[in-house]
Amino acid sequence: MLIDTADKLDRVIPSLLACTSPVVDTETNGLNSYGTSKADPHRIIGISVDDGREAYYFPFRHQQGTNLPEAAMDFFRRYLSDPHRTYGGFNYKFDQHMLKGDGVGYAPNYEDAMLGVHLLNENEPNFRLKDICNRYGIGDGSRQEETLLEKVKGRKDRMGELDPADVEPYACDDVRLTRGLLDLIRPALQHYGLFDIWQQVNYYSYITTLMEHRGLMVDEALINQYREEAVAHKNDAFARLHAAAGYALNPNSSKQVCAFLGIQSSAAEELENLMASGHESADFARLVVEARGWSSVDSRYYTPYLNLMDPNNTLHCNLNLIGTISGRLSCSNPNLQAVARQTAVFKVKDVFIARPGYTLISADYSQAEMRLACFYANEQTMGDLIRQGADLHSSTAEALHIPRDAAKRINFGVIYGIGAEALHKQLRVEKKVAQGYLNKYHGMYPQFRKLIKACEQRAEADGVINMWTGRKRHFNVQHAYSHKAMSNLIQGGVAEMMRVAISRLFPAIRDLGGFMLLQVHDQVIVEVPDSVVDLACRTIKAIMEDFTFDPPMTVDVSTGKSWGKLEDWIPA
Repeated sequence: MLIDTADKLDRVIPSLLACTSPVVDTETNGLNSYGTSKADPHRIIGISVDDGREAYYFPFRHQQGTNLPEAAMDFFRRYLSDPHRTYGGFNYKFDQHMLKGDGVGYAPNYEDAMLGVHLLNENEPNFRLKDICNRYGIGDGSRQEETLLEKVKGRKDRMGELDPADVEPYACDDVRLTRGLLDLIRPALQHYGLFDIWQQVNYYSYITTLMEHRGLMVDEALINQYREEAVAHKNDAFARLHAAAGYALNPNSSKQVCAFLGIQSSAAEELENLMASGHESADFARLVVEARGWSSVDSRYYTPYLNLMDPNNTLHCNLNLIGTISGRLSCSNPNLQAVARQTAVFKVKDVFIARPGYTLISADYSQAEMRLACFYANEQTMGDLIRQGADLHSSTAEALHIPRDAAKRINFGVIYGIGAEALHKQLRVEKKVAQGYLNKYHGMYPQFRKLIKACEQRAEADGVINMWTGRKRHFNVQHAYSHKAMSNLIQGGVAEMMRVAISRLFPAIRDLGGFMLLQVHDQVIVEVPDSVVDLACRTIKAIMEDFTFDPPMTVDVSTGKSWGKLEDWIPA
């Protein structure tokens, strides 16, 4: 139903207010609710709501037809941020961000159908509302979408050019479909013991939504300085490389680099091996790496950051809760989980700074995957080394008489299900030598092999393995390989640990006047007022280590005014 006048709105408000679980969706003229230094933020053009009896579309900024007056948004500012209501949505994070642009506060209680579907089957072909509903026989949303796409010539960001009456069938169908999907998955989640975890994941989604909104402040002047330096170094490195090659060699062309250096692959690892070999081409390989580095640091980081940051010099990434099969967060636009390790070339983390009056705190689990693997496998030998504070990789290296880096690859490789074929390629040794390393490794730590087999058998027999929280990893499609079941168990278990830890941390950090900013795999970054740094560090460490795993989890904490210059926190 189209509600495009104040009188019509007044007539439906009682029905809306009577609903404690409205399903909500927004139609917008784009995807960026923050704007950039060069572009205004995108805005809501209309809001659709299903109150359980009827679906309504409330237009606000269509270029044709009749819109509700801007004053009508006052009702939605209250109605859509009520902590006593539970809102239904599909990828509701996006809608919350767009609503925030119109002054609607973030609602803490919601049920996201997309997150529920992901819990029930992370192997879905995709997580588009229409496709999921088609697969599960809910409604006929594709027909309305096809009709709309014809009118906007395939561009949904142009919906605002249409009359609201042309958008209403599509918008109302979205909330009807979402309610239908919610009604379908709630009993399924209950049946499989996942309903409580879904509620927890919805809360986790709310926390990460606030993290995205806060964002990380960047030092624009420092980015520009580093960018100018990078461009100058890049030009110099390219000139020296071209002189050495005798032509304008492109260091990012694998074919050209391989021909120049006489190698089969131009991957970074191959170039590092060539540089370490002392071969006559080592200096040329070093030139290629240098040219690539200075080019990459600008094109991958500095320039995109300048283009993406909002007018307040803040970068807002997307923390995606369905980005991986394990439940681990992924990050995009930009990917702040993939910021390069700090080097003389890649000084990227330096540009992320604390806001005035605040200090950044990083809390990072130490060897989380190895510790959880020992817990699952009841591996006492490695567990004892961890409890004693030994360097696991050095201990393994000493026992196998191999370099520490190779031992590190084996330690993590076993967790990830590595075999002799892959290991011999990684270590550049004969396959029988790699198999010998694995045999000796499993002799040292025998419980891991048992866990690998147990996980594989469970995945094949039951089609599912359970994380320690009860979350499930499903093996119900061809590409869900059972031999990776242990890897999925460990990675998923650590992801669940991070989810639980962050959900516990959130109220504590807020009570201290701080903000959570980013999760980078097993690490969380927050900023707190300067006056409470020591208290915050003690609180964070206590909360994040409060698990009953054996060996226990430990957290390394560091503080500073920029991400690139954090220093270890020493308890007072």
